[in-house]
Amino acid sequence: MQNRGDYNADRFEWFHLFGKLGVTALGHPFEYVKVLIQIGHEPFPPKPTRTLLGKPALGLTGAFAYMKHIKSIDGVFGLYRGLFPKLCTNFVSMSTYIIAYEKVPSLDSNKQLQQISESELTDEQKLALFAHELMKSTVARTASIIVSHPFYIITLRSMAQFVGRETKYSGIFGSLREIFNEDGILGFFSGLVPRLIGEILSMLLAASASVLINTYLVDEESAKTYVKALMGYLAGALFYPFTVVSHVVIVNNCGLKAGMPGNMPIYSNWSDCWSHLSAIGQLKRGSSILWRYHTGPFMTSAYSGSSGRRVHAQAFPYSVK
Repeated sequence: MQNRGDYNADRFEWFHLFGKLGVTALGHPFEYVKVLIQIGHEPFPPKPTRTLLGKPALGLTGAFAYMKHIKSIDGVFGLYRGLFPKLCTNFVSMSTYIIAYEKVPSLDSNKQLQQISESELTDEQKLALFAHELMKSTVARTASIIVSHPFYIITLRSMAQFVGRETKYSGIFGSLREIFNEDGILGFFSGLVPRLIGEILSMLLAASASVLINTYLVDEESAKTYVKALMGYLAGALFYPFTVVSHVVIVNNCGLKAGMPGNMPIYSNWSDCWSHLSAIGQLKRGSSILWRYHTGPFMTSAYSGSSGRRVHAQAFPYSVK
């Protein structure tokens, strides 16, 4: 009988893996823009606008305008910068997850429960089965993150090269050599800690909350799917700052212009990065890429010209350390 659980490895069959890679390729331009926003690159200064509720605000470049800007510089194919290492990251991550999940042994008691129809299980038995499967998923997910992280670094740094027009990260093997030359073995794990914390805690919270709600509060099967989706979204939003910090740390002081003073300060560790981004209100940047508003400090200057009074705003995404 098929194992049950939100993160059941049997659901990740190999043809699903390649399907996910296809979806990743289609959505890559949006992911590319999001990464550039997360590391603090703003191609244009904010301009006076209004929010959806009509309140005055300083608007930042939205995703489509950002993509248009990238296209004007690098052409259509420029929108897919970093796609190949991204696909490698996903392939290695999902493959490692499948293999690791299958290697984690199941308890004999759980094997017996798996032979029973789900409708015949008590709530306590369902939770016991879920807890063990969640443990297996946590081990597998941790392994997949660690093994794929060097490719994750290559993906982000190849995207960040847009800022300074570098070409240091242009191939998998050459990029691995570049990482080693810059920081040695530890360079392959730059930004790993906040990534692990964010992804594992998000997975644990989403899975646990959805199972508890579906077990004790929701009876309709159709509604349970929406509960899982909602819990996944809320957990992702809650731990999103860890993703931002991880991405900034990966790019920080790596030899690229995007990670050097003038674009960002040099951070001593990921907690230093967290403290600074928190102080300037930038831990959530990139969470919205369609409608974006500047929330940090700014200066305004006004003058009268032929077209009337104009207001110019200058953003300061980073403070000087």
